[in-house]
Parts: sequence; structure tokens; C-alpha cells
Amino acid sequence: MKFKLIALAAATALVSACNPDPQSAHDRRQVLMAKVFPNPEDRKGLHLAFPVSSALEVIYFPGQVSQSTVDRRAAGYCQRIGKPETKFQKAPEASKSTLANGVQVASMTVWYDCD
Repeated sequence: MKFKLIALAAATALVSACNPDPQSAHDRRQVLMAKVFPNPEDRKGLHLAFPVSSALEVIYFPGQVSQSTVDRRAAGYCQRIGKPETKFQKAPEASKSTLANGVQVASMTVWYDCD
């Protein structure tokens, strides 16, 4: 019985360690977004901007920023990295994002390809 309790406590500690702190995750996203979009105005309404090679994943809040604005910002990013042609790699789809306070809210995820 004692072994089961120790194993349960260890498993709980392991799971807790794997759950990211929402505030720390928010801070890391902000640093990354500042590298992708140096102008603070371009980061408004975004939850994440994650570059992968010549692709860019953007998660945004549709109540705060329009799809066309996000498209324009992504095109500016592609231009800055020397790949002036921007197209959807994966069409926008509904998602959920966890804010710094731990609350989950509706968002949109879209992938762009810079050519």
C-alpha cells in the first residue's frame, strides 16, 4: 500500500512538472512575437507568431483583429525575410488558446508559407 501511495505521489509530481505555467508560456510567446513582429502594433490581437523555416504559424483572437489584418502582417514578415510571396499553407481554423491567467478563449490558427 505504501508503494502505491509513493508511486501515485511521484506520478502526480511528474504530471504537475509537465504542465507549463501559463504566465511563463505567455512571456515566452511575447519574446518570440517581438522577434517576428518588431512593431508592437503588429502584435495586437495575436496569441502566437511562430516561424518554422519559411512558414509562419499565427494564432490570433478574431474579436481583436481581422483575418485580413493578420494576412497583411504575415505578408510583411515574409517580405522582411526575403520571401515576398505569401500564401496559406493551412487555412484558418478555430482553436482555443490559454491566456496568462489560465483562462481558455476562442482563437483562430492559420499557417502561412513564404515563397
